Amino acid sequence: MNKNFALLSLVALAITACGSSDGQAATANEGDDFCKLAQTAKDDNDELDTIDPTDSNAVKLTLGGAIDSLSAAAAKAPKDIVDTVKDLLANEEKLEGLLKDNDYDFEKFAASDEGKAMLDDDSISKTGDELDAYLTDKCGIDTSDGTSDSTVDTIAVEDTILTDGTIVSLDTIVDLGEGEDAINKFLDFYELGTGATLTDEERTCIVASLVDKVTGADLNQAISGQPSQDVQLALGTAFIDCQVAVQS
Repeated sequence: MNKNFALLSLVALAITACGSSDGQAATANEGDDFCKLAQTAKDDNDELDTIDPTDSNAVKLTLGGAIDSLSAAAAKAPKDIVDTVKDLLANEEKLEGLLKDNDYDFEKFAASDEGKAMLDDDSISKTGDELDAYLTDKCGIDTSDGTSDSTVDTIAVEDTILTDGTIVSLDTIVDLGEGEDAINKFLDFYELGTGATLTDEERTCIVASLVDKVTGADLNQAISGQPSQDVQLALGTAFIDCQVAVQS
């Protein structure tokens, strides 16, 4: 869900038609109880994208609220999506447990063996994508605005001059190149789009963290506001590992 959970409701007649003898619906319908609860869960999980990951109290409270609302949605989930919702809930509860073990410190979490394993688990983002598609299809919920934890926000700039003098426009595809050059150009966009200034140490650390994990094409998608879940996760992890607060 990359923190996106939403499904909508139905009239009682439609619920009966799509339901089963045990009271569990076969599928979701826009406006039903599950969709309403899922919308709340999506909204609560989206709040995770706006908190300061260095504020342990905020992380604890916001994640706890997101888990509570997802639990409520899981209890009403129809048969064709219940396993997916429960898998996402289990992952969030696992995340909560690991963060608790690390004093709700994202840096400690990301540096731990368990944290690294969880951040590298591609199945989590795939499960989230599956739920997003379901919510959009069955509930009419827009899940395109959600982002995963601690990701770099979309950069909104027009014609931009990079540090090497290259002039690019976001109206066209940006050729960032590959390797360290691509990452440094991406960081140029990040600084220009957010007004932040990275230290040499921060930039070196981020480049080292990303060099074998993202391509120039991946970063180009991030600049255009359409990064994949894996790229979002790689960027967020790099900023956390390098102790760089994400600016918006």
